[in-house]
Amino acid sequence: MDAIAKTAYYCCGVRAADAASAKPICGDHLAQRFMSDEAEAVFRNFASLSAPNRSNATRHRIIDDWLKTRLAQDPGVRIVLVGAGFDTRAFRLTGGRWLEFDQPPLIALKNQSLPVAEAANAVERIGIDFATERLADKLAPFRSADPTIVVLEGVSMYLDQAALGATLGALRQVFPRHTLMCDLMTRRFSESYGKAVGQQIAALGGGFAVLTDDPAAAFAASGYRQTERVSMIAR
Repeated sequence: MDAIAKTAYYCCGVRAADAASAKPICGDHLAQRFMSDEAEAVFRNFASLSAPNRSNATRHRIIDDWLKTRLAQDPGVRIVLVGAGFDTRAFRLTGGRWLEFDQPPLIALKNQSLPVAEAANAVERIGIDFATERLADKLAPFRSADPTIVVLEGVSMYLDQAALGATLGALRQVFPRHTLMCDLMTRRFSESYGKAVGQQIAALGGGFAVLTDDPAAAFAASGYRQTERVSMIAR
């Protein structure tokens, strides 16, 4: 996996540690399934970052709660995870028809450690090389005008404005009636509270894109309307 994909080990390690704690925030009991020796080696560099790690687990919990609410209203809704990483929601939550998109090596690891056959819900995983393949092409076979949920978690801060615009355009083209659940990071947050995490990600060979003080503006420019906003820190 490339450097950005390896950050999935960080997020997975956060959730595994959270699940093993006395008071779990999101309680992802399946995260430990992916904590190989390589994953543990990556997470060791982040393990001491207690505040960012709590924020990361809280981010996951917020989206969990949003999804549970939507699934209670429509148990058969399509849920699309772009940059899915080691997400286990299709196995933990009740309902939904799940599509997971990420780099082929990561998808191969997921299939080995948590096979889709173990899920009570319908799950399909699709590998995509984000550097050489178009997201719109990978999404096209699943085109639908039905209400759809798209989860873009831990992704937007790695995309420059052109890549983000292309991603949002592809989503709007293929799923014209979708709701997008995502997390956004401001430049100020990245340069202060996110600095330690950014340094460790840089050590992996990755790095955040050039961020702005109003990351939501790019979404509004692409035609999105904000319906809810939750601060991870306040939560």
